[in-house]
Amino acid sequence: MNKSKPLLVILFSILICGLSNGTVNAKTNDTHSLKGKTTPEVQQLNNLEIQLMSFMNGLMVGEPKQAIELWLLGVNNRSGAVQYAMLSPSLQKQSRSKFEQIRWVTGQSSPSVSNFRFTNVEKLSESKIRYTVKYDLWASYGNYGGGQKIIVVEKNLEPLREYWFISSITTKYNQWEAFTPAETVLK
Repeated sequence: MNKSKPLLVILFSILICGLSNGTVNAKTNDTHSLKGKTTPEVQQLNNLEIQLMSFMNGLMVGEPKQAIELWLLGVNNRSGAVQYAMLSPSLQKQSRSKFEQIRWVTGQSSPSVSNFRFTNVEKLSESKIRYTVKYDLWASYGNYGGGQKIIVVEKNLEPLREYWFISSITTKYNQWEAFTPAETVLK
């Protein structure tokens, strides 16, 4: 097992517990506003909350493909927290209760998704790109075919907070596949 995985799991668990219990009082991705300020909101934050905010800021990616790759890592590891961190604010708002209902654990143990490959990239604008990602569904007892996701990433254009996030995930239905809360599944 990768030595950094246990730490990552612990940090995400702490983050999710803090968010779901209402103990994290600051906005996600807002540590830039903390420097040199002593507003009442900042004074309410303890060191752990500031550390969690910093951790979430560390997940903001500067390249569009990175947002998808990190989301796919979350899919492979069944981590709803990693998947959630890569979503647009509106997609987070739309899917949060579903992530909470499943206790932030997504997917299934078998069949699992593997062999992700980017098969098409379409630039929709300077700040919006659509990717087609194909993958295999595999279990130790057999191959369950494959699947395809159309993932749109967009760039947050706020000054000093430019990063890429996933704004849409569309997947064609496959009876063997488990889908994540943020996906739109087409039958």
